Amino acid sequence: MITFLKRWGVTNPWVWVFLITTSLQVFRGSPIDTLIFGSSTLVVWLDAAGFFKKSLQERPKVSNALIVLVMSVIGLSLSFFPRHTYFAGAIMISILPVVLYLVWHRDRGPKEKADKVMSRTKLVWTIFCLLVCVWEFAANIQGQLENNLYTHPTISVLIDPMLDTSVGQTIFVIVWLFLGLGLLRIWGRK
Repeated sequence: MITFLKRWGVTNPWVWVFLITTSLQVFRGSPIDTLIFGSSTLVVWLDAAGFFKKSLQERPKVSNALIVLVMSVIGLSLSFFPRHTYFAGAIMISILPVVLYLVWHRDRGPKEKADKVMSRTKLVWTIFCLLVCVWEFAANIQGQLENNLYTHPTISVLIDPMLDTSVGQTIFVIVWLFLGLGLLRIWGRK
């Protein structure tokens, strides 16, 4: 039974993370977020079930100059135009295929086993991330049930006042871009 579930991607924890997040969007009554997370759930599940394995390419190499150019264009666009607009949405949708191309590549095989320090660090970060997720979900559900987003604020409610200023929005965009660059691990050394 476990082999069957594993073969169909049901045991992959990311499938469940996305499915639970999609369920929260349904509960919130947010059709656009439901569509985004529902589509993501489907793609992650199909990948976990092995539907994309044959079509995945090797990890792409991108020149540092191109990275700087693209980050500059995205950074300037998202910094100087208002949030939650069709223009900002179009930018996010247009960079999605590029990011998927950069992050979804063929696995290079078995990984080196982590030492004790790395294992503890991984555990601490996992616990921290789970606690933040539980807080965010609980705050979101409480806010929906009480019809008040400020009694139990989510992270977005807490940082929205900062992001409503141009300086705050610019700082957030810069941090967001550099975090993405770090997660994608595409910056090459010559």
